[in-house]
Amino acid sequence: MTRPSKSLTSVKNPAVQRFRDAASGKAPQQMLAEGVRLVREALDAGMQVVEAAVSPKLQDDELRGLLHQRAAAFLDCSDALLARMSALDTPQGVAAVLQRPDCSDAALLGDELAPLVVVAAGVRDPGNLGAVLRTAEAAGATGCISIRGGADPFRDKAVRGSMGSIFRLPVRHGVTPEEAIAFAERQHLQLVVADGAGPICYTDVDLRKPTMLVVGAEAAGVAAEWVDAATAHVHVPLREPVESLNVAVASGVVLFEAQRQRRG
Repeated sequence: MTRPSKSLTSVKNPAVQRFRDAASGKAPQQMLAEGVRLVREALDAGMQVVEAAVSPKLQDDELRGLLHQRAAAFLDCSDALLARMSALDTPQGVAAVLQRPDCSDAALLGDELAPLVVVAAGVRDPGNLGAVLRTAEAAGATGCISIRGGADPFRDKAVRGSMGSIFRLPVRHGVTPEEAIAFAERQHLQLVVADGAGPICYTDVDLRKPTMLVVGAEAAGVAAEWVDAATAHVHVPLREPVESLNVAVASGVVLFEAQRQRRG
């Protein structure tokens, strides 16, 4: 059903603040997608569109029509006004406020006999967190948990960094370490902690088993409570003088080793 459209003309309209709140994470049940590619990815993933805003800069008539059908509220606005609502330096003429999806335990585990859940523990850079999500989806992880105190995966920079993976990969945010460790125990997941201090090479662990992989910030690594609870504490061997890898790169190395083992 095509929704009625509304013309947005004033920067004082409450919709402007609603879009900004969705981008910044101040709207706890919502998130923002901006740009043609990301909005299309959201629609393709079946995301619920709370509110869509388009300007004359959007030349994609098909996307405009889809948003007109799918959005609960559809706003026509000027390029200048959309720029005020946008978190991008160069808006592409389209933005959509989306409902954050619910993420049950079953969703995190997927339909796999051997689930692979990634935990971002202490990853504070939203771009890095988004890249972790993208890498996790590409390597076949079933879900991701971001620990309280780290970056919000549903904020605009993390959403863009994930390049659409946040719309498809089950993600739960704001979990405490104790809750994540209890989840691993309850679901019979081996807890594999990866950082530079791990005594075991990542290739020496059987990643074909149901697994929770914990990664932390590049410099700080992971907290002692994770190491204490770990089934295996692993590292990625590096040639000197390199001391650490970006968290998304390190995650990818271990995750694609898990993919290799599982295919084998």
